[in-house]
Parts: sequence; C-alpha cells; structure tokens
Amino acid sequence: MSEDEQKKATDEKQPDADNSGQKKGEDQQDRKDEESQKDQEAPAPKKKRKSPVKLLLIGGVILVVVLFFGFRYWQHASTHEDTDDAYTTGNTHQISPRVTGTVEQVLVDDNWHVDAGQLLVKLDPRDYEVALNRNRAQLKQAGAEVSQARAGVEQANAQLQQRQAQVTQAAAQVLQSQAAFDIAKINYDRDHSLFQKDLKAIAKQDVDTTKANLDSAQGALNAAKATLEAVQAQVEAAKASIDSAQAQLESAKANVAASEAAVRDSELQLSYCSVIAPVSGRIAQKTVQTGNRLTVGQALMAVVEDNVWILANLKETQLERVLIGQPVEIKIDALPHHKFSGRVDSLQPGTGSNFALLPPDNATGNFIKIVQRIPVKILFDPDSIKDVRDKIVPGLSTEPSIAINQKPIPQPYENINDGKTIPARHDPLTQVNGGTATGVVK
Repeated sequence: MSEDEQKKATDEKQPDADNSGQKKGEDQQDRKDEESQKDQEAPAPKKKRKSPVKLLLIGGVILVVVLFFGFRYWQHASTHEDTDDAYTTGNTHQISPRVTGTVEQVLVDDNWHVDAGQLLVKLDPRDYEVALNRNRAQLKQAGAEVSQARAGVEQANAQLQQRQAQVTQAAAQVLQSQAAFDIAKINYDRDHSLFQKDLKAIAKQDVDTTKANLDSAQGALNAAKATLEAVQAQVEAAKASIDSAQAQLESAKANVAASEAAVRDSELQLSYCSVIAPVSGRIAQKTVQTGNRLTVGQALMAVVEDNVWILANLKETQLERVLIGQPVEIKIDALPHHKFSGRVDSLQPGTGSNFALLPPDNATGNFIKIVQRIPVKILFDPDSIKDVRDKIVPGLSTEPSIAINQKPIPQPYENINDGKTIPARHDPLTQVNGGTATGVVK
C-alpha cells in the first residue's frame, strides 16, 4: 500500500473514533439525569418528632424558674427601696497653720492614725518666745505703774485728811478770834460810853487801850478767817489731787489689762507653733516637710475622721414609705464578699438640685418634669464594720437596700463612738515599727 492510501485510511478512522467518544459521553450524561430524576421522585425520609411530654416539661421548668425569680423580685421590690446612686462619706478636716513660721518637726506621715490633740507639726517658736517675754516685761512695768498710781491715791487721801484737819483748826481759831473780838468790842464800847458821859469817870488812856485791843482782835479775826478760807481751798485742791491720782490709777489698770491681753495673745501665738489634730482620724494629702516656710492658712494635710456613713440619693418616688430608723442592707463594691447593715439616720431638707450651684428655675416657661433625688443619710452598724473598718473610707460606691416593711428604731447606735483607734495591724509600717518615714522628724 502506498503512502497515499495509508493516509487516507487513517483519516477515515479518526472521525469514527471521535463519533464513538462523543456518543459515549452522551450516554453517561443521560444516565446521570435519570438517576437525579429518580432521587427527586423518591420520597424523603420522615424526621423523628419530639415527644410532647418533653416539651411540656421543658416549658414547665422555664415557667417555674421565671415565676420563682419574678416572685422574689416582686417580693423584694415591694418591701425594699434600692439605689446604686450612693457612696460613703465622712468629715475631712484640712489642717493649716494659724501663724507664720518655719517647720521644725513633722511628726506624722501619710495614712497614720492620730488621736484628737496629738501633735502633728511643730514650728520654730523662738520669734514668738521673744514676743512673749517682751509683753511679759511690759505687763510688769504696767503693774509697777499701778502700784505707783495707787500710792499716789493714798498720798492724796492723806493730804486731804490733813487739809481737813487744818480746816477744823482754822475754824476753831476763827471762833476764838471772834470771841476775843467780841470781848474787846464790849470793853471798848463800855469805856467809850463812860468817857463820853463823864470825862472824869475813866481816863482817856484806858479808852485808847480798849480801842487798840479791839483793833487787834479785829485783825486776829480777819486773819483767822483768811486762814480758814486758805485751808478750805487746800482741801478742794487735795480733792482734785485725789481725782487725778484715781484717774492715773485707772489708766495704769487699763495698761495692765492691755498688757495682760498682749501676753495672752503672745501665749496663743506661741501655742499655735504646735499644730495639733482637731479630731481622731487618719492622715491624708500631707504636703508639709521639715524646713518649709509656712503662711497662715496654708494647707498642710488632712485628717479624715474614723466615723463614716452613707449618702444615698433616692428618687422622690421612693420616699413614700422611707422612715428614720429603718434597717438597711448594704453592699460595698470594694468589699463584695461582706454584707453590712445600717439604719436610716435622716433625710436632707431639700433635693440635690435645690442645693446646686445653679438651682433650676421652673418658672422660665420651658419646664420639663424630671424625677428629683433626695440625699438620705445612712449610718453603719458599728458591729458590722468593726473587722474592716479601716477599709471603709469616704468615696466608696455602695448599694443600700432599705427595708421599708420593718419597724423603725429611731435611736442612734449605742456604740457609735467606740473604737477610737484602729488596730495596730492596719497602721503603716513606719508607725507600727517606730521607724522614721520620709520627711518625718522625731
């Protein structure tokens, strides 16, 4: 066979192979379509249905749980008033000096517990000691002036008594001179009358003598009267001297009082060099150090009182059955595993907005009703906080629950002031071990 014939035979076989392959693929596709159609026509298997009893049991359990917790919530809500808008608070006393001076000693440190009257800071007292000594010297000088003025009053009184005695003596002299004058006048009148009637009855010399005696008695009487007037004038002068001496005495006494006040003021200024704790509590925000120069009113530290309480801001719609003395269950976020108890102490006489810096004015025409809150003061039961008292500090978030269905007890706790000091295990190491803390001079 030639090459042309072989090529032709090969070309004739290739179309037959292609047709057979195509036909085979079509047969496979037809079989797949038939199988898929059979699968679609075949009925789906039936799913197993859950038993109605199980569904009822599950629904019943859910219903019982919902009813149980719903009833407990309703029961609690109907017998308690709760709020999470509450926090602990207490009295904080800012410590500041009352005089200027240089810090000589700082005897406390942060977080230390102090008692009322305990020395906190000591200032250099030398300037005030000098002022006190100077005022005491002035007081002594004023006292000496009082003694001198009192002596002057006594001397003036003595002079008055002396002048009054001289007045008595002068008055007696006037009486004596008056009597002598009267006798001399009688003698003169008698002799002069006899001489006029009968020149031989009495000598002219005797008349002249009685006349001279009368003139002498008249002069003595005038001198006695002048002396009396002079002595009386001296009495008035002595009385004026007494008034002057008394005025000097009162002035000296006033100087003594002023000097005593100055001494007392110096003593107070000197005492202010010792800054003491006004109450029992713990030290916070200490900023003073040894050697600082202080001015009056400068903040040195704060003393936070041991006694704390809760300020709960209740809605006005919660106050209907809240009474003073009702028991309170308390939760503190800082101590979630402790349960505390307390008692309603009092209600603030006004809402919080009423005491705000800018209280609302509902008469402006754009009034919007907002539920107001009233601060309620709640006291801790001292027995419930005695183990963790040092951890309950002002500013902690709390959740009080007031039992409005229980009978109130409108009396304060009897042991509210017990436990003035905190156990030593809660004090800072520097205070317990007696060591010297940073910035503390002992």
